[in-house]
Amino acid sequence: MRKLRRMLTTCCILICLLTFTSISHVQAAHDEKKPTGLTAKGAVLYDRQSGQFLFEQHPDEQLYPASITKVLTAILALEKGDWNAKVKTSKLAREQEGNRIYLEYDEEQTLGNLLYGLMLNSGNDAAVAIAEHIGGSVEQFAVMMNEKAKEIGATHTHFVTPSGLHDDDHYTTARDMALISSYAMNNETFRKIVATETLPWKGQVWESVLVNLNQMLFEYEGATGIKTGFTDQAQQTITVSAKRGDRELIAVVMGVENRPKIREEATLLLDYGFDQFVTKKVAGKGDTLQAFDMNGTPVHAVLAADIYRTVPQESSTKFQAVAHINVPQAPFAKGDRVGTVDYFQDGERIITADLLSDSDVAALPSTEAALVTEDKFLLLSALIAVLLVVPKRLGKLKKTSRTL
Repeated sequence: MRKLRRMLTTCCILICLLTFTSISHVQAAHDEKKPTGLTAKGAVLYDRQSGQFLFEQHPDEQLYPASITKVLTAILALEKGDWNAKVKTSKLAREQEGNRIYLEYDEEQTLGNLLYGLMLNSGNDAAVAIAEHIGGSVEQFAVMMNEKAKEIGATHTHFVTPSGLHDDDHYTTARDMALISSYAMNNETFRKIVATETLPWKGQVWESVLVNLNQMLFEYEGATGIKTGFTDQAQQTITVSAKRGDRELIAVVMGVENRPKIREEATLLLDYGFDQFVTKKVAGKGDTLQAFDMNGTPVHAVLAADIYRTVPQESSTKFQAVAHINVPQAPFAKGDRVGTVDYFQDGERIITADLLSDSDVAALPSTEAALVTEDKFLLLSALIAVLLVVPKRLGKLKKTSRTL
């Protein structure tokens, strides 16, 4: 028996060592393939399914965004505005510098048209017209932008203008821009706009064909959006998305000297993400993690959303789930939170997700509730009696033993 135990222990140790060595080799090989030599002042690669950052270079450095600011301007306008609403051009909008769609003072365009002019041609005049239409003023729209950024989770962002024209107090980070970009790409209308390569434009004084300034749309396999930018202070900036199969990645690169170089570095990041990683579905929305009975109703605690995890291609990573049930007092409804579940990857907690009830649970009928209350009262009374009587009995026994 002892010999068998020693053999099993030895086998277990060998298996653990082999697993550890395998994982170490995978990690070492993966690190060797990580992009190096990027000139960007800030850069990240983000997997939209898992919400993981696969590459980071100064991800939280405060940088000037230039026109990638317009990603937030556009999604805010789509959420707050009417696509067909007429927007009148103010004097302030007409006088904007840099890229324009050459709006005239008092010219009217639909909000939808302006959004195409904003995102394809990077029109700064369109940005101000949109901001004034949605927010009442550029200043008030900036307040809305900053509130939206915080809601998204972009906590190191502070915007002053809707266009991204330079202001010392207008900044963001590569990480924040990835979060803002991913949020915007959840909107199908936004996706359609930023995926548009060309569009005829007919303005009051300018007729042309808008050509999307995001050259990655034309050059990178699977590119789906989203925006480029440039100012003297910011240098070249880009946030670009690409999709292959079910996976969609976002690369944000900021503070690069020229356009060819920023496209080269964005391409390097996207290739790295697609070639070196795979995104696995760990668990699905509606999966049952635990079951219990409440007031005679069987209840399944089900997962509130899909859980994904991105790992290196060669990885043999295992995932474990630990459920924590915290049942609310009845009555409660289907979809109400009844607990959480922690997911672990190689012993490390990676995410906590909500568990929801799959059933409506009614309160106990008044008669049953009264019986339960009565039972609890009797149990409590009995416990109090025991606590009162036992010490007295013990005292008497001690006195008796002393007498004896």
